[in-house]
Amino acid sequence: MINRKDKNILTAIIEHCESVNAARARFGDSYDVFANDRDYFNSVCMALLQIGELANRFTPEFCDAHDDIPLRQIIGLRNIIAHGYGILDTESVWNTARDDIPKLFAQCEQISNEP
Repeated sequence: MINRKDKNILTAIIEHCESVNAARARFGDSYDVFANDRDYFNSVCMALLQIGELANRFTPEFCDAHDDIPLRQIIGLRNIIAHGYGILDTESVWNTARDDIPKLFAQCEQISNEP
């Protein structure tokens, strides 16, 4: 059974995943548009940053029970977005938004709906 804190974190992550998906629907599902539209790029980066911030707040019990969620990579991307490090790659951010966020959304939804 999932505790209230982890459930709230999951709910917030789901909302940020929905924001990424909504941006993709609004701006179009094209890398070229993503790479050249600062509003699109920034909105996705902000949602990814928030997801990473939230992922860092799960309880150790949640992390142990759900080691199939790549929390270290999610948090690592948050750090790259937040601090720059001069290595924020537009294509990697796009691939994350396109490929990984739908998977994360599905995982979080499934866990959130467990009794």
